[in-house]
Amino acid sequence: MLRICHENKLDRNTSVCLYTADGMPLTDDPFFNTWSLNDRYIASGSELYAIFTPRENLTELPPTQRQANIRNEGPSVIRCHIMLQGDFEIKVDLKSDTLRDVTLRLSLESSIPAPILHIRGNEYNHVDKLSELGISEDSVLQFFLSSFDNEKPSPSLFFQNDVRPSVKQTQKGLSVFLSTLYAIKLRHYGKEFKKVVAYIRRLSGCNALAQSLYQLICGNLHATRNQKIAVVEGLYFLFRELLPGLNERSGPKVVEDGDVFEYANICWAYLIAQGQNENNDLENYSTISLKAYSGQRLSEPVRVPGTPEIFDRSYILEKITDGVKIPNCDEVNLLESSIQRATDIEKILLSLPASFDRFPLWISYNSTPPGCNFQIEQKKTFSDMFEDVKEYSHLIVTPPLQLANMGIEGPLLVYLSEDNLGVYLNKNKADRYEIKVYDCLSGKETTKNVNDLAKILNDTRTDNIVEVSKTPKEAIVVLFDSSSSMMEECYDTASQMKRIDAVKQIFDSFSNRSMSYDFQHVICLVMFNDKVKTVLKFTENLETFKKQVHAIEASGYTRLYDALVRGISELDNIKKRFPACRCRILCLTDGNDFSSMSNPVTIARKLMDSNIVVDAVIVGKADNTVLHGISYVTGGYCFKPENAKVALRLFETETVLSMELRAERTRVPVSSIKTEEDLTKIFATHGYDERPEIKLPAQITERVARTENVLKKKIQESKSGRFMEKDKRILEELKSLHCDPHPYCSVYPSETDLTFWRIVMKGPPETPYESGTFELYCQFGHDYPVKPPAVRFCTPIYHCNINSVGRICHNIFDRNYSADVTMREILDAIYGLLILPEADDPLDSILAEEFLTSKEIYEQAAKDDTAINAHQSMETIEKLYIGESDVEVPPHLVCPLSGKMFIDPVKAKGGYVYERRAIEEHLKTNNNDPVTGKALSCTDLTQDKNMKKSVVEYRTSQLEETDG
Repeated sequence: MLRICHENKLDRNTSVCLYTADGMPLTDDPFFNTWSLNDRYIASGSELYAIFTPRENLTELPPTQRQANIRNEGPSVIRCHIMLQGDFEIKVDLKSDTLRDVTLRLSLESSIPAPILHIRGNEYNHVDKLSELGISEDSVLQFFLSSFDNEKPSPSLFFQNDVRPSVKQTQKGLSVFLSTLYAIKLRHYGKEFKKVVAYIRRLSGCNALAQSLYQLICGNLHATRNQKIAVVEGLYFLFRELLPGLNERSGPKVVEDGDVFEYANICWAYLIAQGQNENNDLENYSTISLKAYSGQRLSEPVRVPGTPEIFDRSYILEKITDGVKIPNCDEVNLLESSIQRATDIEKILLSLPASFDRFPLWISYNSTPPGCNFQIEQKKTFSDMFEDVKEYSHLIVTPPLQLANMGIEGPLLVYLSEDNLGVYLNKNKADRYEIKVYDCLSGKETTKNVNDLAKILNDTRTDNIVEVSKTPKEAIVVLFDSSSSMMEECYDTASQMKRIDAVKQIFDSFSNRSMSYDFQHVICLVMFNDKVKTVLKFTENLETFKKQVHAIEASGYTRLYDALVRGISELDNIKKRFPACRCRILCLTDGNDFSSMSNPVTIARKLMDSNIVVDAVIVGKADNTVLHGISYVTGGYCFKPENAKVALRLFETETVLSMELRAERTRVPVSSIKTEEDLTKIFATHGYDERPEIKLPAQITERVARTENVLKKKIQESKSGRFMEKDKRILEELKSLHCDPHPYCSVYPSETDLTFWRIVMKGPPETPYESGTFELYCQFGHDYPVKPPAVRFCTPIYHCNINSVGRICHNIFDRNYSADVTMREILDAIYGLLILPEADDPLDSILAEEFLTSKEIYEQAAKDDTAINAHQSMETIEKLYIGESDVEVPPHLVCPLSGKMFIDPVKAKGGYVYERRAIEEHLKTNNNDPVTGKALSCTDLTQDKNMKKSVVEYRTSQLEETDG
């Protein structure tokens, strides 16, 4: 690197980043940059790609601070193995020394700076004494090398302003560049963006740039700091070529070098538009797993004869010592001399931070012709490029007051100040004027008031012409009853609310909650009294609806059936444009029809023939059995809420807001509806509905199996090469949860479909849910792991972040998700919600308000609900799933209290080992050790790492093949 800088006569403030020819970063870790090219597996004649950047952008090796008082002394000796460096004997006092002491002495003996040495295993901490950690003279401590820790960075970290471009840009330009890139990442992530990556690769010839964009956007993965540098520097040169400069295309517009990033959204619109025509046949990637068989990150990757699988050297040596055959290995008695270093994997390990456990390697380098090396023949004028932006709502700067509209969906660009463009993410559900934005310049997610932003920016525009931005999945015609009877009181006397106000409140709830979900709906508003009028044609903008609805005044008769005819007409038009769109009429009325010209039987038959569903909400005292019958025969629902609270909760139900997840109702043959009585008599057997049932996945009824049984079968199938990358990742996640299960969650995959799991979750101790056991399911979509799996509760639960049909509101399924997020992290997040609800981001606003204002009442209600709906024990549900266990577990791995294999073993002061959950439950009613009978408390329990290690090894061995 120094030689490159010298030969290119760079000043001392400029340095260089190196990448392989196919685009993988090589020089992120300053420690490994001190190793020889030979040790980094860079052979003579290798082609590297260099990007120059200000030195301040690079991570520097921390200065070595040797402490004079460090001595390798002590009565005991433990062995420490350093990744790729061998074994070192460190002398310690097991009763007084800590891991920090070990690390400093190891640094002294190995001459490797202490900040570079990291012990493998999350179960260790640097404060407890070695003996308290279960470390003895027989222990071998494994250390990996890295200038970074192994904590995963936040998905938004890439977009904060911490890289200075070689060509200085304005503050506004930096904010536009980063915010536009973030908006693109949030909107376009997935394989569809591969064409744009291919186009950028061809224009730039910069594989490092293309690789970084693929990881970031197509793969929804983290990228390294040097990859961020490749994006910043590479896109600058690309944008500079696209934009008009002093010596280029003629025209009135000239963009100075220092202003290039201010036009990042225009350049991206051009690239996305042009990229749609690009061939992406050569955008092929192979995901390289950097995880060992144990689930930890590889340290010394090796191969053995007969299998392509990568193992850690320590694992293989342990198997050789124990005389255990390696699965699929050609040699029955494997010799150490037969182990081969996996130098291709080692090269990747040395190039990426420790937080990376997989890498998508571009494999089409040799087949791809050279790119244009930023030599672009631009055919579009700046004016033409500016027009492209109009096709992409997330690349247009949105006036702040438009974001008060309830139907506005992020990401969008919005100015936070005159020289700072941020990213609008979503709206505060409790206050339409409060929006959540990401400020790239500060690197923080903040809440802003749109009125305050409008004042700062002197921008008071509220107009928002919304076209259909994506193909709708459902079209809804809202029929709003504005007849004079709507001025009467509704519900009961205590409510003191006029019917028209109740319907407006219901519509507000419908609008507000629809905004919270990613529904692809278009809505049309029809008002009816003695006239039927289409107030608003189909649109996505619910705020426009709210303004119209709040302006409605009651008068005239109730031409309900004529309004249904208008609804059919409006939906017929939308079906011509979008034939696959589901069609529904939502009727908000106080009761019976008066003076309609249309016949309800004819209407019902027409609705049935047209496959239009009718939902009705009646807020009056009358029972309109004809409307009820029409709802029923069309497959819809008819509701008559008893009070405002019930009505509001109804319209927070997902299956009321959208038909997508509704269970199908048995349809009545059209020929059976001949008279009005055929409609009215339905009420006698099917009264008003509470809420539509949810449509559960078909796999919910299929048999599930133990993780080890499915894993052994699927691991064998995966060796045939038929597995997709998605299936390999699911297999990896399942294997991880088998070897190291969640202490409060059990996972049961489908016997026939690896993409579907049943989950059983025990309620957390000291919460209203502690006596309950909850069933969930997890479904991995075709775009996993780029997009998160769908996880829902099957068991009803009283919780403000989980709705009545099991949907879970947590940012791990949204803005905090990346392809690196593991299923263990998702289970931890869900379990964490049961410990501490997030009332400021609810799915059920009624319960959220109760939690904030009357927490004791909320928790008692949750406790009562748990006793009713989740009273079955974990063991009972597991037996229903898989029957009695016939697996013989070594007795020393079984908890004497629970009778099950350990998951989270703890040791009591008497020396006996118990499962943490079982012993803590025991100590709630008995303060004595269940074996010794001596006094015992929770503070006397310590994690038994040796037992944990034994259990993980046994669980791992369950997946290995046996001869015979």
